[in-house]
Amino acid sequence: MAKDYYSILGVSKTADDKEIKKAYRKLAHQYHPDKKGGDEAKFKEINEAYQTLSDPAKRQQYNQFGSNYQQAGGGGGFQGGGQSFSFEDIFGQGGFSFGGNGGGFEDIFSDVFGGRSGKNQNSVGRDIQLEVEISLEEAFSGVSRTVDLNINDTCEVCEGTGAKDKKTKQCPTCHGQGYVDKQVRTMLGVFSQRETCTTCQGRGKVPETVCNACHGSGIKQKKKSISINIPAGIADGQTLEMSGKGEAAPYGGRPGNIYIHIKVKPHKIFKRQKDDIYLTQDIPYTMAVFGGDIDIPTLSGEVQLTIPKHTQSGEIFRLRSKGMPGLQYRGQGDLFVTIRISTPKHIPPKAKQLLKDLQKLGM
Repeated sequence: MAKDYYSILGVSKTADDKEIKKAYRKLAHQYHPDKKGGDEAKFKEINEAYQTLSDPAKRQQYNQFGSNYQQAGGGGGFQGGGQSFSFEDIFGQGGFSFGGNGGGFEDIFSDVFGGRSGKNQNSVGRDIQLEVEISLEEAFSGVSRTVDLNINDTCEVCEGTGAKDKKTKQCPTCHGQGYVDKQVRTMLGVFSQRETCTTCQGRGKVPETVCNACHGSGIKQKKKSISINIPAGIADGQTLEMSGKGEAAPYGGRPGNIYIHIKVKPHKIFKRQKDDIYLTQDIPYTMAVFGGDIDIPTLSGEVQLTIPKHTQSGEIFRLRSKGMPGLQYRGQGDLFVTIRISTPKHIPPKAKQLLKDLQKLGM
């Protein structure tokens, strides 16, 4: 069945070389079989499509004859078989990087192939998930919490080196590079692939003598206090991230993160919608008729609200900037006060007579 190389790369038939190369870089990075969640079959298909569409002659033949253009066009296709090529051939030297540093092939795919530095790219510390419950008042003002955890942390004895007395030597397998190169044969030819050295775990060096405290891993479980600063304006269900504050990774790898899931307890009188606060306030019938002043609770203390004459039950008054502070912007939400006219359960005889007189007047 003929393959649609344009669909495989997700580009239109009129895409220029820049668009094709950009699409290929993204997909190759996503589906490389050495990456978690990679797909070898998809990766091969992506490479096949790119090899054709990136070459003007091959692309012209493909547009005319389809994916069987090699047979139909009498040659001109890529050689397969014993041909050897690497990603440097595709991207060139000093090509591009996701970080914008222009470091070329190795910078882009260092996380795929194990990198070129002495830092282990594959070892990652465990992420820590925490749930912290706070009150609405604490969400309003912000609060700090301290949590004690038993986690893997950097070994204090060897300071993460895994070596006794912190003495290390060059790795005999990779000669200090932290990676090894190997040739991989595929249906598209022979690839030069870079992998993290398994002897030194990408560090480029090994202990002269293994640390007795951590057995050479560079990490050790310990009790650690984590200080969490919860900002004002945080909402129920939001998550804070403390990057690099999770568990340490063995062999000098990247530490994990801490994710703090915030739970805001329901309030007795206030309800929150985004940054606005809602309150139902009871007033006596006489205040609804004649008006008056009443103290209204807010999250920052009481304020006075003037109730105008002839206020109806269910009317809503807006107190600007008396709601929650904005988490990602300056300013505050508003407080909306819904008036509810209360009916007394116990009425003195004199008041009853007055109410009866009002009833006779149709009020």
